[in-house]
Amino acid sequence: MLDLIIVSIITLLACRYIRNSKRLPIPPGPGGLPLLGNALQIPKECSWLTFTEWAKTFGPIMYLSIIGSPVIVLSSREAVIDLLEKKSLIYSDRPVAPMAGELAGMQKYTSMLSYGHRHRKGRKMMLGMLTGIGKAQGVHTAQEAMAATFISRLRCSPSEYRAHIHWLVAASALELTYGIRSDSSDDPYQLAIVKAMEALSETMAPGAYLVDAIPSLKYVPEWLPGASFKKRAREVADNLSSIENRLFRVTREQVDRGEARQSFVANFLTENGDATPEDDELCREVAIQIYAGILMLLQTASVLLSFFLIMAQYPHVQRNAQIEVDAVVGDRSPQYSDRKFMPYLEALLKEVYRWNPVSPLAMPHQVRHEDVYAGYRIPAGSTILANTWALTHDPELYPDPDEVIPERYLDGTDKSLNPDPRDFVFGYGRRVCPGKTLADDTVFIVAASVLAAFTISDATSLKGEKIKYRGGIISHPDDFTCTITPRRPVG
Repeated sequence: MLDLIIVSIITLLACRYIRNSKRLPIPPGPGGLPLLGNALQIPKECSWLTFTEWAKTFGPIMYLSIIGSPVIVLSSREAVIDLLEKKSLIYSDRPVAPMAGELAGMQKYTSMLSYGHRHRKGRKMMLGMLTGIGKAQGVHTAQEAMAATFISRLRCSPSEYRAHIHWLVAASALELTYGIRSDSSDDPYQLAIVKAMEALSETMAPGAYLVDAIPSLKYVPEWLPGASFKKRAREVADNLSSIENRLFRVTREQVDRGEARQSFVANFLTENGDATPEDDELCREVAIQIYAGILMLLQTASVLLSFFLIMAQYPHVQRNAQIEVDAVVGDRSPQYSDRKFMPYLEALLKEVYRWNPVSPLAMPHQVRHEDVYAGYRIPAGSTILANTWALTHDPELYPDPDEVIPERYLDGTDKSLNPDPRDFVFGYGRRVCPGKTLADDTVFIVAASVLAAFTISDATSLKGEKIKYRGGIISHPDDFTCTITPRRPVG
């Protein structure tokens, strides 16, 4: 009997070995260390640059192992579209993120949820809010008014341009989401949410926390030496929960008093008087995501900072854009309705998004079950990272990718070249950011207003070296000074 059992076990193991030997290979990737895999090879900052370099050796579909967890990095347009777009049904999950998701409490938010009923319900509510405010009369007027205030502040204290940009982005998001007006960059609501967003970027950076690679560490007590990450996660969770509840409560009180301004939350509360406690909870979570999402798209106001930097470093591009803006608006302030008459500015903004994308690595996806692509096996449960930086700097898509060339989008004779980078920078598949149009509209009206009012020049790093971009999951330029000169006297 024992002999039969031994023979059966040997036969089973042999069958498994033969079956596994015939399986397709996983994608190639850099060699790693035993057990740790590639965990120590991924830098905490600008990991997208490392991935792009590795892709030159291993190809656009690359396999990494982070302490046994499979990660697939996609670095070509074709691979991203084929998997995240065409196969979005199985590539739309979110991987479990022990640090940011479970410990810091972000897994309850729609953008972090696995693809399923609650995710679909939250996304439907989010899209409904965004569509409602986007179609509402006056939203572009409100954006234009915010841009005009920004220009006035910039004229009064141009050296504080960075603080003005931060105020503009945060104040716009606060008013559109909650109907709360903010007149100062040190507004407590602004400071609280910016702090929360900085924490989000920190906790989600690839390789930043060992618990993401060894999930069992989440069970160690906070007082244990080396477990400071538990305290950090608790602080992040408490801060985010506090600001979420405070903002929602303020808007609800305004609605109850009949004093609420039009906003995502006010519209929901007004139109859903019979909402259940579950609906209210979901609304709170969705609202903070919309607010945070607008900030995230412009986190550290990186898009507008890139615009200022490009204008200073490419004066001929700035002059071409100013000529177009002047021809359309004359002496008045730009309006959103002018956009269709400004093809050069539209092309310039595409370059701003492409040249240094705010999110060089898209939010991670997860594949639901094993898949096969390009002759390789994609293991079930793999984290999928779309390297947006690699796409927007692919010379086969964008010739001379390190240069700012708005004209590349104005010659549409070759449809295989120079695709609209907004198809990449706002996410992929069923995880595309629902607020992208709103954010893009803000960028346009601010850029047009700045070009009409000022000339930007002489960008200089505060560190006295070449201005570089840095970040964990959000890319932003080093602090720099620049000269902002009014183009005409104040009337």
